[in-house]
Amino acid sequence: MVLPMQLMQCLASSCLTSLLTVAIASAQPLKSNPTPADYVERNGGGASIVPAGKLVIDGYGMSCGQWATVLDPNLDDYAASYPQFVILNPRVIGNVATPVKLWIYSHECGHLLAGPDENKADCFAVQRGKRMGWLTTQALDQICAFISAAHADRMHLSGPNRCTLMRQCYRDSSQNQKR
Repeated sequence: MVLPMQLMQCLASSCLTSLLTVAIASAQPLKSNPTPADYVERNGGGASIVPAGKLVIDGYGMSCGQWATVLDPNLDDYAASYPQFVILNPRVIGNVATPVKLWIYSHECGHLLAGPDENKADCFAVQRGKRMGWLTTQALDQICAFISAAHADRMHLSGPNRCTLMRQCYRDSSQNQKR
């Protein structure tokens, strides 16, 4: 009988206050230009920061200039980017082939280094992959298969149209390397 009474007293006082404080804090929006630490703090648990230059994806060292990477198993997509960092969902990204993982990361990095345009981010990722040696024509085929079902939206071309542009970027980077 003592336990239920203690529980009721707790709920009526400090526990309820604590629960309300947590609920209100988690309802607060993320800053407009958060740091990786801000993002992890507001994330709701499970996210971690990989310092710039320390990320390894399937044996490939990956970096995005001075920017860290946040690993967030609760992200509702494969990856995303904020102005100061890249976010990867390790649970979801673990289900795709290595070249697709590297392209996804490089695409998001492209937003930080080349701007918000999706086509530029795609091309950035392709040129980077070609330059680093992990993007071959077969790997590009895997990436194109991965995005093939994607429909166009206000930010992205359809998967097949994105693939056409990425193949052009790949050809252009090959021609630039011959010069």
